[in-house]
Amino acid sequence: MAHLIIQTDFGTGSSSVSAMHGVAAVVDPDLKVDDGNNDVAQFNVLDASESLMYLLPYWPQGTVFVSVVDPGVGTSRRSCVAKLSNGSYIVTPDNGTLTYVKERFGITAVRQIDESVNRLKGSEDVHIFHGRDVYAYCGARLAAGIIDFEGVGPEYPVEEIVEAPYIHPEKKPGEVSGMINEAGDHFGLIGTNIPFHWLEESGMSYGDMVTVTVLEGERTVMEEKMPLVRTFGDVPVGTPLVFSSEMRTAMMAINQGNATRQYGLSFGPAWKMIIRKVS
Repeated sequence: MAHLIIQTDFGTGSSSVSAMHGVAAVVDPDLKVDDGNNDVAQFNVLDASESLMYLLPYWPQGTVFVSVVDPGVGTSRRSCVAKLSNGSYIVTPDNGTLTYVKERFGITAVRQIDESVNRLKGSEDVHIFHGRDVYAYCGARLAAGIIDFEGVGPEYPVEEIVEAPYIHPEKKPGEVSGMINEAGDHFGLIGTNIPFHWLEESGMSYGDMVTVTVLEGERTVMEEKMPLVRTFGDVPVGTPLVFSSEMRTAMMAINQGNATRQYGLSFGPAWKMIIRKVS
């Protein structure tokens, strides 16, 4: 029996998440169900994909992830199960949630959920809660071994998986850039999709001063010089810094401060960070 991990944009403590747990328990009361991240940014499929990338490496092979960020619920978008390169699965609407997983982690096959078999009985006239009625139910059946991957439904080409547009990272001598994909409120961390090792490849090393520029579209939101260091304690309290995130990507923060609030930053395809070495 595999683990079942639930992530949504429903909010921590949501009764909707509890209902999904309940459906899984009805399918198999012995199923091991845990929550991943239920605070994915509302309607943000790229944030859902980023959250999955954070979780995937740390759960055993065969784990079933149910990811429900579904602004198109009830429309013609596909409901699917993707089989990953490590043998785990993601049950989700095919709406862009699989973007980073396909590019960076690897998807070996994908199947459309056959709702005539893998849908909670009696829910056929409900069109706005597929998280409970389709994804949690199908995911629980897969994790419990009631169905195998072939039992999900018909296969379709991996190439047809929907990918959401985003700013791809770029590098050149003395400069790297990419999309801001995290602007947390709790600690105010500003994360990017820039591989951290690119900074060294572009001529930047620990101890250097760098210039961080943040754009929202064409508008410059902030531009500030700050040190490139290993961790928060390498700079005084209240000092901005650039460092490597636990995902080994470039991140900016303020030691014991909140960069999101102080600089008025957000994240997504409109938000770009440029890091340059100070000459």
